Amino acid sequence: MTANSMIRLRGVTKSYSRGGETLTVLDRLDLDMDEGGFYALMGPSGSGKTTLLNLIGGLDRCDEGEIGIEGEDIARMDGPELAAWRAEKVGFVFQGFNLIPVLTAQENVELPLLLTNLSRRERREHATLALEMVGLADRRGHRPSQLSGGQEQRVAIARALVSDPHLILADEPTGDLDRKSADDVLGLLQRLNREFKKTILMVTHDHEAAQSARAIVHMEKGGTLGRIEVLAAPTDRGSARSPT
Repeated sequence: MTANSMIRLRGVTKSYSRGGETLTVLDRLDLDMDEGGFYALMGPSGSGKTTLLNLIGGLDRCDEGEIGIEGEDIARMDGPELAAWRAEKVGFVFQGFNLIPVLTAQENVELPLLLTNLSRRERREHATLALEMVGLADRRGHRPSQLSGGQEQRVAIARALVSDPHLILADEPTGDLDRKSADDVLGLLQRLNREFKKTILMVTHDHEAAQSARAIVHMEKGGTLGRIEVLAAPTDRGSARSPT
Protein backbone atom coordinates (compact mmCIF):
# COMPACT_ATOMS: atom_id res chain seq x y z
CA MET A 1 0.00 0.00 0.00
CA THR A 2 1.47 3.36 -1.04
CA ALA A 3 1.39 6.50 1.09
CA ASN A 4 -1.38 7.93 -1.10
CA SER A 5 -3.54 4.79 -1.28
CA MET A 6 -7.23 5.44 -0.75
CA ILE A 7 -8.52 1.99 -1.76
CA ARG A 8 -6.81 -1.20 -0.57
CA LEU A 9 -8.15 -4.64 -1.43
CA ARG A 10 -6.55 -7.80 -0.06
CA GLY A 11 -7.65 -11.34 -0.90
CA VAL A 12 -11.10 -10.22 -2.03
CA THR A 13 -13.22 -13.13 -3.22
CA LYS A 14 -16.83 -13.03 -4.43
CA SER A 15 -18.92 -15.92 -5.74
CA TYR A 16 -22.52 -16.38 -6.85
CA SER A 17 -24.66 -19.50 -7.14
CA ARG A 18 -26.35 -20.05 -10.49
CA GLY A 19 -28.28 -23.16 -11.44
CA GLY A 20 -26.72 -25.18 -8.66
CA GLU A 21 -23.20 -24.15 -9.65
CA THR A 22 -20.86 -21.75 -7.91
CA LEU A 23 -19.43 -19.00 -10.11
CA THR A 24 -16.35 -17.23 -8.74
CA VAL A 25 -16.45 -13.64 -10.01
CA LEU A 26 -13.49 -12.28 -8.03
CA ASP A 27 -10.72 -14.62 -6.93
CA ARG A 28 -8.36 -13.47 -4.11
CA LEU A 29 -7.98 -10.02 -5.65
CA ASP A 30 -5.32 -7.62 -4.38
CA LEU A 31 -5.47 -4.01 -5.58
CA ASP A 32 -4.37 -0.52 -4.47
CA MET A 33 -5.71 2.75 -5.87
CA ASP A 34 -4.43 6.19 -4.90
CA GLU A 35 -6.38 9.12 -3.54
CA GLY A 36 -7.12 11.65 -6.28
CA GLY A 37 -6.76 9.08 -9.05
CA PHE A 38 -9.00 8.56 -12.06
CA TYR A 39 -9.12 4.85 -12.88
CA ALA A 40 -10.85 3.13 -15.79
CA LEU A 41 -11.73 -0.49 -15.06
CA MET A 42 -11.74 -2.66 -18.19
CA GLY A 43 -11.97 -6.36 -19.01
CA PRO A 44 -14.06 -8.98 -20.80
CA SER A 45 -17.63 -9.77 -19.82
CA GLY A 46 -17.64 -11.77 -16.61
CA SER A 47 -14.29 -10.46 -15.39
CA GLY A 48 -15.89 -8.89 -12.31
CA LYS A 49 -15.70 -5.19 -13.15
CA THR A 50 -19.15 -4.20 -11.91
CA THR A 51 -18.94 -6.61 -8.99
CA LEU A 52 -15.71 -4.94 -7.91
CA LEU A 53 -17.31 -1.50 -8.22
CA ASN A 54 -20.26 -2.61 -6.09
CA LEU A 55 -17.99 -4.05 -3.41
CA ILE A 56 -15.89 -0.87 -3.21
CA GLY A 57 -19.09 1.18 -2.98
CA GLY A 58 -20.59 -0.99 -0.25
CA LEU A 59 -23.53 -2.09 -2.40
CA ASP A 60 -22.48 -5.74 -2.05
CA ARG A 61 -20.34 -7.77 0.33
CA CYS A 62 -17.34 -9.95 -0.40
CA ASP A 63 -17.17 -13.57 0.73
CA GLU A 64 -13.60 -13.21 1.94
CA GLY A 65 -10.95 -10.53 2.15
CA GLU A 66 -10.45 -6.93 3.22
CA ILE A 67 -11.80 -3.80 1.51
CA GLY A 68 -10.07 -0.78 2.98
CA ILE A 69 -11.33 2.69 2.02
CA GLU A 70 -9.41 5.54 3.63
CA GLY A 71 -8.22 3.12 6.31
CA GLU A 72 -11.67 1.72 7.14
CA ASP A 73 -12.42 -1.95 6.41
CA ILE A 74 -15.95 -1.69 5.05
CA ALA A 75 -16.18 -5.48 4.76
CA ARG A 76 -16.50 -5.57 8.56
CA MET A 77 -19.23 -2.94 8.85
CA ASP A 78 -22.79 -3.94 9.74
CA GLY A 79 -25.75 -2.87 7.58
CA PRO A 80 -26.63 0.49 9.19
CA GLU A 81 -22.96 1.46 9.58
CA LEU A 82 -22.27 0.62 5.94
CA ALA A 83 -25.32 2.57 4.74
CA ALA A 84 -24.22 5.66 6.69
CA TRP A 85 -20.67 5.35 5.36
CA ARG A 86 -21.91 4.97 1.78
CA ALA A 87 -24.21 7.99 2.01
CA GLU A 88 -21.36 10.19 3.22
CA LYS A 89 -18.38 8.92 1.26
CA VAL A 90 -19.55 7.61 -2.14
CA GLY A 91 -21.36 9.03 -5.17
CA PHE A 92 -22.75 6.61 -7.77
CA VAL A 93 -23.27 7.20 -11.50
CA PHE A 94 -24.97 4.50 -13.58
CA GLN A 95 -25.39 3.86 -17.29
CA GLY A 96 -29.17 4.18 -17.12
CA PHE A 97 -29.19 7.58 -15.30
CA ASN A 98 -31.82 6.29 -12.79
CA LEU A 99 -33.62 9.63 -12.57
CA ILE A 100 -37.20 9.82 -11.25
CA PRO A 101 -39.36 10.87 -14.26
CA VAL A 102 -41.90 12.93 -12.29
CA LEU A 103 -39.25 14.97 -10.45
CA THR A 104 -37.36 17.98 -11.75
CA ALA A 105 -33.59 17.98 -12.14
CA GLN A 106 -33.36 19.93 -8.87
CA GLU A 107 -35.56 17.44 -7.03
CA ASN A 108 -33.64 14.46 -8.42
CA VAL A 109 -30.35 15.94 -7.24
CA GLU A 110 -31.79 16.60 -3.78
CA LEU A 111 -32.82 12.97 -3.25
CA PRO A 112 -29.65 11.77 -1.44
CA LEU A 113 -29.98 14.69 0.99
CA LEU A 114 -33.41 13.60 2.22
CA LEU A 115 -31.68 11.20 4.60
CA THR A 116 -29.60 13.98 6.15
CA ASN A 117 -30.42 16.58 8.77
CA LEU A 118 -30.22 19.46 6.29
CA SER A 119 -33.14 21.83 6.11
CA ARG A 120 -35.17 22.20 2.93
CA ARG A 121 -33.39 25.47 2.14
CA GLU A 122 -29.98 23.87 2.68
CA ARG A 123 -30.88 20.91 0.47
CA ARG A 124 -31.94 23.29 -2.28
CA GLU A 125 -28.72 25.28 -1.98
CA HIS A 126 -26.58 22.13 -2.17
CA ALA A 127 -28.51 20.86 -5.20
CA THR A 128 -28.24 24.20 -6.98
CA LEU A 129 -24.48 24.25 -6.43
CA ALA A 130 -24.14 20.69 -7.76
CA LEU A 131 -26.14 21.58 -10.88
CA GLU A 132 -23.95 24.64 -11.39
CA MET A 133 -20.87 22.40 -11.24
CA VAL A 134 -22.18 20.28 -14.12
CA GLY A 135 -23.36 23.29 -16.14
CA LEU A 136 -27.11 22.72 -15.73
CA ALA A 137 -28.27 25.38 -13.30
CA ASP A 138 -30.57 26.76 -16.01
CA ARG A 139 -32.25 23.34 -16.39
CA ARG A 140 -33.02 22.75 -12.73
CA GLY A 141 -36.79 23.02 -13.29
CA HIS A 142 -36.82 20.54 -16.19
CA ARG A 143 -37.96 16.94 -15.86
CA PRO A 144 -35.86 14.10 -17.37
CA SER A 145 -38.13 13.87 -20.45
CA GLN A 146 -37.26 17.50 -21.23
CA LEU A 147 -33.50 16.82 -21.20
CA SER A 148 -31.13 15.18 -23.66
CA GLY A 149 -29.35 11.96 -22.71
CA GLY A 150 -26.15 13.84 -22.01
CA GLN A 151 -27.99 16.32 -19.81
CA GLU A 152 -29.68 13.49 -17.92
CA GLN A 153 -26.32 11.92 -17.17
CA ARG A 154 -24.97 15.26 -15.99
CA VAL A 155 -27.95 15.54 -13.62
CA ALA A 156 -27.07 12.06 -12.38
CA ILE A 157 -23.49 13.21 -11.80
CA ALA A 158 -24.78 16.27 -9.91
CA ARG A 159 -26.82 13.90 -7.74
CA ALA A 160 -23.65 11.89 -7.07
CA LEU A 161 -21.82 15.09 -6.10
CA VAL A 162 -24.45 16.71 -3.92
CA SER A 163 -23.22 15.17 -0.66
CA ASP A 164 -19.59 16.08 -1.52
CA PRO A 165 -18.32 12.46 -1.51
CA HIS A 166 -14.64 11.57 -1.58
CA LEU A 167 -15.16 8.78 -4.11
CA ILE A 168 -17.19 8.66 -7.33
CA LEU A 169 -18.03 5.25 -8.81
CA ALA A 170 -19.30 5.28 -12.41
CA ASP A 171 -20.61 2.14 -14.13
CA GLU A 172 -20.57 2.59 -17.93
CA PRO A 173 -21.53 6.28 -17.58
CA THR A 174 -21.26 6.90 -21.35
CA GLY A 175 -22.75 3.60 -22.52
CA ASP A 176 -26.09 5.08 -23.64
CA LEU A 177 -24.70 8.34 -25.07
CA ASP A 178 -23.60 9.53 -28.50
CA ARG A 179 -19.93 10.45 -28.92
CA LYS A 180 -20.36 14.19 -28.33
CA SER A 181 -22.47 13.70 -25.20
CA ALA A 182 -20.04 11.03 -24.01
CA ASP A 183 -17.12 13.40 -24.45
CA ASP A 184 -18.97 16.09 -22.47
CA VAL A 185 -19.55 13.64 -19.61
CA LEU A 186 -15.95 12.41 -19.69
CA GLY A 187 -14.72 16.01 -19.71
CA LEU A 188 -16.86 16.70 -16.66
CA LEU A 189 -15.42 13.68 -14.83
CA GLN A 190 -11.91 14.86 -15.70
CA ARG A 191 -12.73 18.33 -14.32
CA LEU A 192 -14.09 16.84 -11.09
CA ASN A 193 -10.90 14.82 -10.75
CA ARG A 194 -8.47 17.61 -11.58
CA GLU A 195 -10.10 20.66 -10.02
CA PHE A 196 -12.09 19.15 -7.16
CA LYS A 197 -9.72 16.24 -6.39
CA LYS A 198 -12.44 13.58 -6.54
CA THR A 199 -11.18 10.01 -6.74
CA ILE A 200 -13.00 8.34 -9.64
CA LEU A 201 -13.34 4.68 -10.58
CA MET A 202 -15.13 4.13 -13.89
CA VAL A 203 -16.16 0.81 -15.43
CA THR A 204 -16.18 1.01 -19.22
CA HIS A 205 -15.99 -1.27 -22.26
CA ASP A 206 -15.08 1.71 -24.47
CA HIS A 207 -11.31 1.94 -24.97
CA GLU A 208 -11.63 5.55 -26.18
CA ALA A 209 -13.51 6.51 -23.01
CA ALA A 210 -10.86 4.78 -20.91
CA GLN A 211 -8.21 7.07 -22.38
CA SER A 212 -9.76 9.92 -20.38
CA ALA A 213 -8.60 8.32 -17.14
CA ARG A 214 -5.16 8.54 -15.59
CA ALA A 215 -4.77 4.77 -15.33
CA ILE A 216 -6.50 1.69 -16.76
CA VAL A 217 -6.98 -1.35 -14.53
CA HIS A 218 -7.27 -4.45 -16.71
CA MET A 219 -9.32 -7.32 -15.27
CA GLU A 220 -8.89 -10.89 -16.50
CA LYS A 221 -11.55 -13.54 -17.04
CA GLY A 222 -11.98 -15.39 -13.78
CA GLY A 223 -11.88 -12.29 -11.61
CA THR A 224 -8.14 -11.79 -11.33
CA LEU A 225 -6.10 -8.63 -11.83
CA GLY A 226 -4.25 -8.18 -15.08
CA ARG A 227 -2.03 -5.15 -15.52
CA ILE A 228 -2.42 -1.52 -14.50
CA GLU A 229 -1.65 0.82 -17.39
CA VAL A 230 -0.68 4.33 -16.29
CA LEU A 231 -1.54 6.93 -18.95
CA ALA A 232 1.15 9.58 -19.26
CA ALA A 233 -1.16 11.83 -21.30
CA PRO A 234 -4.89 11.14 -20.80
CA THR A 235 -7.13 12.33 -23.63
CA ASP A 236 -8.31 15.81 -22.65
CA ARG A 237 -12.09 16.12 -23.10
CA GLY A 238 -12.20 19.84 -22.41
CA SER A 239 -12.54 19.39 -18.66
CA ALA A 240 -11.55 22.97 -17.91
CA ARG A 241 -14.92 24.27 -19.09
CA SER A 242 -18.46 23.48 -18.01
CA PRO A 243 -20.34 21.60 -20.73
CA THR A 244 -23.27 23.34 -22.39
